[in-house]
Amino acid sequence: MEIVLVALVLVAVGAFWYYNRNTKSFDVNQDGKVDSADVKAAVQNVVCGVKETADVNKDGKVDAADAKVVVEKAKTEVKKAATKTKAAAKKVADKAKTSKTKAN
Repeated sequence: MEIVLVALVLVAVGAFWYYNRNTKSFDVNQDGKVDSADVKAAVQNVVCGVKETADVNKDGKVDAADAKVVVEKAKTEVKKAATKTKAAAKKVADKAKTSKTKAN
């Protein structure tokens, strides 16, 4: 449980930094002072960035359609990896047969 909590904190800090990386100081909303409004602006930057990233089909919303796109892409990538693995296994098996035939 502690590992999950640490991982979550690291992801949150990373997202906070990433989506606020263009800000040169802690004055995120650039009003001349650092206060709770800057925290709110920074969090909004993160939320908007995450939503933009999660909207993979670019329809302006994050919903099941986005999940479907991700699942289909994952299926395609898994199929490609399986095909490569089968080809590599066949190559190794053929090489082993050739070596065995030469030895006899």
